[in-house]
Amino acid sequence: MLSIALVALVAAALRIYLIIRDSVPFAYDMGRDLLWVKDIVFYQTPTLIGPAASIWGVYFGPLWFYFLAIPLFISGGHPLSAVYATAATIIATGILAFFLFKKYLGSINALVLSVLILFNSTLVNISTFAFHANVLPLLTLLMIYFCFLAVVKNPIYLSSAFLSVSLMFHADPAPAVVNTFVPVSIALIFKLNKSKNFKNVIFYSLVAYFVPFTPQILFEIRNNFIQTKSLMAYFLGQNPSLSGQLPFFERIINRLDVFFEFFKQSFTPQGRMLAVLVLLAIAIGIWTFFKRENLKDLKILAKINIYSLIITFLIFTFLVTVEVKDWYLYGTPVIYAFLATIATLALGKNKFLKTALLILFIFLNVSPFLASDRTASSKVDPAALANQLKAVNLIYDDAQRETFSVYTFTPSVYDYNYQYLFWWQGQKAGRGL
Repeated sequence: MLSIALVALVAAALRIYLIIRDSVPFAYDMGRDLLWVKDIVFYQTPTLIGPAASIWGVYFGPLWFYFLAIPLFISGGHPLSAVYATAATIIATGILAFFLFKKYLGSINALVLSVLILFNSTLVNISTFAFHANVLPLLTLLMIYFCFLAVVKNPIYLSSAFLSVSLMFHADPAPAVVNTFVPVSIALIFKLNKSKNFKNVIFYSLVAYFVPFTPQILFEIRNNFIQTKSLMAYFLGQNPSLSGQLPFFERIINRLDVFFEFFKQSFTPQGRMLAVLVLLAIAIGIWTFFKRENLKDLKILAKINIYSLIITFLIFTFLVTVEVKDWYLYGTPVIYAFLATIATLALGKNKFLKTALLILFIFLNVSPFLASDRTASSKVDPAALANQLKAVNLIYDDAQRETFSVYTFTPSVYDYNYQYLFWWQGQKAGRGL
């Protein structure tokens, strides 16, 4: 207990330090999200949907915005509250990983899993800005956990795995669609469909899967099924959304590169060769682990993570023909962490070697964030919240309480971030509009 508390405290301190030192990126989509949230919180205007998604005529689910509503209300509208809420979900992912799998991995190996989640470069990075896809690591962990329980305990847990996947639609529809195939495949691979009362499992899984869609379903009924029609048009090739389609063989190479680059960013941001060596070491460790006798439950856990990674890759390669955005894979570092943890089981009870490897892992992943050039670049970055607030304050100081207009010219075209900052300063801080 003391160990995981210390690890979580250090992980939280690192994120708070980076946020205070470098400020945070306040991009137009974060500004857009907060504009929606402030309507919910401060103007009591509930919503059944979020902003438009990548497919024309299809909208995000609203749960992400209701999630941000609480910290925004407590902070009086401060944009950093959304960032700290996002960072808290990543910290919660590492803590939950320890407690959920301590029984099966043992305390030491569960702590290894937690460290690999809390200190990998990708999950440290996405803790420093608020973005809807940043909750995917937590939902991926829950999906893996409930798939595991469905196999080793009771197939009824499959319904909770489907609930976790369904909630991903409120984070980002693309990875949610892909991950829907994971619990389905796990059920077939481990022959859960042959268990008694599997009809009940199907029923509860369908209910759990569709409950988070309740707001969208109500919206569809009220608006003549506009999203359903847009989706049908998309799959029929009549809705030209999500451009960037790749030919089949080129797509295979692209997806291999995307998944490898994402592993490199998450575990060995220093270089490709080091990433190849680490991948080779993990593969050898897993192969050695499977040669050992007994450990039935752990082997099932390893297989579930391997299958999940393979299924995700295959769906993104063969069924998703358009560009795969980085944030579609924000859940995969959790799967990588599981596989790396299982590989360390080949080391047995060698605490010294495991500790040395963890220290090296933390150094490799944290050191880029502590580089002086990162701090220097953030001080002049126009995307940084601190610099945008300087611009806003300059305008207010120049206006001297007189009426003024602001025209914003930004490379991203959309100026939602400045719209939100002026609302926050003008309305909540009482500086006038």
